[in-house]
Amino acid sequence: MIRKLVTSTRKTALPGDHPALAENGAAPARILVIEDDADVAESLCLLLESYGYETLRAVDGVAAFDRLKQGKLPDLILLDLMLPRMNGWEFRQAQLADTRLREVPVLVLSAVGELAEPIEADQLLRKPFSPEKLIETIELYRRRT
Repeated sequence: MIRKLVTSTRKTALPGDHPALAENGAAPARILVIEDDADVAESLCLLLESYGYETLRAVDGVAAFDRLKQGKLPDLILLDLMLPRMNGWEFRQAQLADTRLREVPVLVLSAVGELAEPIEADQLLRKPFSPEKLIETIELYRRRT
């Protein structure tokens, strides 16, 4: 479902028209997508890239945590909760315990109607969501940071 929405909302923009670009022309915002469903992860990355964002991917919390320990940190993390090896709740606990990683904002993407366990996150977006709602949520949060 997201894949169809991604292709239908893809746009061609003029240089500098992407929301992911900083007003001063700096590099595009980097977003780490932590999602174990390959189709969903690919669709999310295609959508974000069509709006000018740079994307990184991880299939679970362990891979994401390893990726965060290396190199430049992302500007935002999109986090699915139901993940193998290290789920979203465990990932977030580990992230918050790390002084270097704790400041990276997290947008939780969840299909779970009622969360069995609360999670400390900057934003929560329920699946399914429209591509426009995702971009709007990312941009609203980015403007506040």
